Amino acid sequence: MKDQSTTDYQSIRVRPLEPRDLMDALEMFPGAIKRLHPALSAASAEPAFLQEVNSGTQSAWVAEAENRLIGMAVLSSESKTLARLTYLHVASDGPHQTPVSRALADIAIRKAWDCGYLKLVVHTQIPASHVIEYMHELGFEFARAHSSGSERVVEFYRNLYEPPRDSSSRAGDTQ
Repeated sequence: MKDQSTTDYQSIRVRPLEPRDLMDALEMFPGAIKRLHPALSAASAEPAFLQEVNSGTQSAWVAEAENRLIGMAVLSSESKTLARLTYLHVASDGPHQTPVSRALADIAIRKAWDCGYLKLVVHTQIPASHVIEYMHELGFEFARAHSSGSERVVEFYRNLYEPPRDSSSRAGDTQ
């Protein structure tokens, strides 16, 4: 299936967010739902989400284990050349937080590459150096880092000369 992957742990699956996930996602990841559409509420979540997805301006994925959502990522398209990875969160009580985070980031960043975005802006709370190294593996080169309120923003340009590394070459890397 397109936009779906599994991690090294067979019990974890990453897939596109579906309308049936919205109520659980709204409860577990309220920050992500606000990224999908700032005016979303429980009553308007499903129609607004479907409209955003159909227009191609938003993409969202969830990670699930044992039929329970454990993580979510949101990629927003601002123009034909600019995308933002605005949200990536994994439930802290899960035993596989790092592999799930990587799987969600991987699918969102590869989507940005596959769609041909020339610039990808990553909103993050982790150190910029970690993001820079990982983004290089996925075909994007560091441009600059700055803060926007309490959020760290790291900007990248698409590496036109080197495509993303194959994710299977990092299969054993879960750090």
